[in-house]
Amino acid sequence: MTVEQTELIDSVSLDQAGAVCTLAIIDDLVWDELHLQLLQTKLNTYLRYIESGEIFVAYPALQELVEQGLDFAIELRCIYAPGSHANLFLESAGNIIRDAGYILRVGPLGSDYADEAL
Repeated sequence: MTVEQTELIDSVSLDQAGAVCTLAIIDDLVWDELHLQLLQTKLNTYLRYIESGEIFVAYPALQELVEQGLDFAIELRCIYAPGSHANLFLESAGNIIRDAGYILRVGPLGSDYADEAL
């Protein structure tokens, strides 16, 4: 799954010790305007998945963990490093996600971004 599949959740993982449920987006695109539009749609899908309670239908045990303080994080795992325009978008998206009560994390898919490893 990738950022282009805007209506799908790419990955869900649970760190019980850290009390965080992470929903990951696998991002394999170079940064351009279409990419940002797709990413905005995908982020909205992830927020809707959490806020509508759909995540609790798929993972019922999470409901009890949320009552015990479980946080949700959306993690964007990118192949290519975001440029300045993308970073402005990500900062704005991060603020919106934080205001909704969640966390946005952005980082490389592997140990480095592909365009920085050269």
